[in-house]
Amino acid sequence: MEKVKAREKFAYGLGDLGNNVAYGALGFYLVFFLTDVAGISPAWAGYIFLIVRMWNAVFDMIMGVVSDRTKSRFGRRRPYLLFGAIPLSIGFALLWQVFFKDTTAMIIYYTFAGILFSTLYSLVAIPYNALLPEISQDYDERTSISGYKMALSFVGSLLSAMGVTLIVDAIYPGKSMYATSFPIMGGILGVVIAVTILLSFAGTKERVAPKDTKQPGNLWKNLKSLVRLKEYRLILGVFIFNMVGFDIIMALYIYFMKYALKISDDLSYIFMAIPLVFAVVVTPLWVKLSNKLGKQKTYIISAIYFLVPLAACLFIPAGSIPVIIAVIILIGVGISASQVLTFSILPDVVEVDELKNGTRREGVIYGTTMFLYKISSAILVAVVSAALGWFGYVESAGSTVVEQTATAVLGIRLLICCAPALCFILSAVFVKRLKLGREAFNDVKKSIADE
Repeated sequence: MEKVKAREKFAYGLGDLGNNVAYGALGFYLVFFLTDVAGISPAWAGYIFLIVRMWNAVFDMIMGVVSDRTKSRFGRRRPYLLFGAIPLSIGFALLWQVFFKDTTAMIIYYTFAGILFSTLYSLVAIPYNALLPEISQDYDERTSISGYKMALSFVGSLLSAMGVTLIVDAIYPGKSMYATSFPIMGGILGVVIAVTILLSFAGTKERVAPKDTKQPGNLWKNLKSLVRLKEYRLILGVFIFNMVGFDIIMALYIYFMKYALKISDDLSYIFMAIPLVFAVVVTPLWVKLSNKLGKQKTYIISAIYFLVPLAACLFIPAGSIPVIIAVIILIGVGISASQVLTFSILPDVVEVDELKNGTRREGVIYGTTMFLYKISSAILVAVVSAALGWFGYVESAGSTVVEQTATAVLGIRLLICCAPALCFILSAVFVKRLKLGREAFNDVKKSIADE
């Protein structure tokens, strides 16, 4: 098979840069925006997140089937990058507008704006992710492509994490102007989303042609045939617990930084950026270690390592800048591994499914995986958001600054430490049971070729 050049790997990764500008901004800031800009209670913010993610999950699964059945001169996946990029950027910008002051109107608006954005995000992201196994079938080259993808994904997360706070807390003077600065931020990052996804479309190629085989006729049959695969169930467990752990960190990090660590508004963009900068820097290290030790063993090592900086979040003293920097650097190293390795393991089940079920259906696999992950994420992040209120966190709107109680701050520390740690432990348990290393994967490919 034609070897994939570095420039194509880079172009593919640009798509995840755009996707993660959007995903990162929502993950890091949406709940905070709803509670501290719109002034919606943590419970209602959690409900909005739950509804939007539930819808996103359902549409992910639909898009998986639709993209598998798509036929065009651009291939099965790439047309959605071309035609979805600009609508996605508009949907993203609409999420950050402050059109209403009435609480009921705001709840309705942000719910429907979130549903619109989620629909457009699925339209692009599911075909984009399903494109990876169609670029190459080589076990190690997929890890390399995933390395490019995740490095640029971290750049996207960095642009969102740092870019949002740079605009709203540094260029603009912080909370007193949030109602103006957040909408402007939405427009700026929306342009970045559209441009990077269009460049990804232009720079990639679909190489693995699907066999002309009959696929299961509906979503339920697709789901049943997939969950019968032991390998898929184990990879699903790894993926869900890993990604939910990361989502919880994203949702709580801005609260942790502002209220537990007492980082000032004018420095917040720097402390949002530090872990993601180091995540990008160490990505090649995890790729190299994975090629040497295998994906599963490397993932277990990284999950155990990640527990150390998470535990430190309970004890970091507020205002101790050198200690804070050291811990969030270690968090960035853990985030890098959790993303690179997980997204390099998932594509390998495509060939197992092809061998046992007789068809290539990358879209169904990615759609189903995202459906089940986002249902799980919706519930757990909503619970964590509501838990802020249980610990006594008080929402605020406009220029009002609320001093959170010691109990609320302790709650933030406990939630950002314990909830993700449990998720990463469970994901390591699933990966320990997975037997799909390099040799087993090559045997699967050989069996498919012999049929």
